[in-house]
Amino acid sequence: MTGDAFPSVSLHNVAATKAADWADDGRQLHRIPESVATAVNVEARDRFCHPSGCELRFVPKGDEATVSVTLSAASETVVRPFWGGFQGADTYELGPAPRTLEFSTPDSIEHLKSDITAMGAFDPRVCRLRFDAWAPVAVHDVSGRCRPPDETELPTLRYLAYGTSITEGASATGCHLTYVSQTARKLGADAVNLGVAGSAFCEPAVADHIAHRDDWDVATLSLSVNMANRGFTAEQFRERVTEFVNAVAASVTDRPIACVTLFPYHADALQDGDARRAEDFRAAVRKTTESTPDNVILVEGANLMDATGLTTDLLHPGDAGMSSIAGGIAEKLAMRLSDQELQNH
Repeated sequence: MTGDAFPSVSLHNVAATKAADWADDGRQLHRIPESVATAVNVEARDRFCHPSGCELRFVPKGDEATVSVTLSAASETVVRPFWGGFQGADTYELGPAPRTLEFSTPDSIEHLKSDITAMGAFDPRVCRLRFDAWAPVAVHDVSGRCRPPDETELPTLRYLAYGTSITEGASATGCHLTYVSQTARKLGADAVNLGVAGSAFCEPAVADHIAHRDDWDVATLSLSVNMANRGFTAEQFRERVTEFVNAVAASVTDRPIACVTLFPYHADALQDGDARRAEDFRAAVRKTTESTPDNVILVEGANLMDATGLTTDLLHPGDAGMSSIAGGIAEKLAMRLSDQELQNH
């Protein structure tokens, strides 16, 4: 997204900005348009106002250019600079008081060998300010000689992920360690993260929004431990999943969509856990994919990691679990994309 407010940068995974209510003049980053937000449950509406997978991107105009970016957050959080795929050495804390940070192209980036520059999906001259998920963030000002990155400096493949707090990135120790971010890196893709903690209820407005977006080539739909934990029956879940997946798949028949069943969680791991309920919910997703368009594939979430990859809440994967999930999903998607490319030729 680029706009009149900050024309010298792009706001990735941002569909709208609104006035921040914790600081003057700031524009809060929102991941979905207001028209979609008003049609989803209240908790999801709030979560889409959190910047999971959001980035502020720019390319300095000249090696000596210094770019100043003023940011704030509703509560304490951090911003992590990356240069293309290279992680910055510093992490910056944000809070309700606006903070101005300065960035210029690192000397190491300026002197990279051409073959190293060409290795990544992002041009290393692209500064990517990446935000963790757990506090809303606002942009106040951008100054200095810079421009938004162009298409040649960004990945050609675009990956969209819908799901729960696990998709949003809960318990990963940084935004770059979520399974969505790691899957995108393994695929050489740009990620759009539409995870919503505690509120991924397969709502029609979200399905319609995903179906009508033109900024993704491959998607994963993580379906959905929130519904298993929030009192939905297996039949209610199956009905919602069927409508949700078909609504997305029917509109984008040329794009692969992976439906991911429940990852291992406390229902599987605890002695008194309801493993039967977890299996019923996984079976509902399997049943749905049997009658969906050919661009839909099934991925068994329980096979992507083992329970030791969870944190001690026995729900959210830790860093090891996130890495394992990313490796499995990336492999499945890469195979499907390769098969599709062969068919197209």
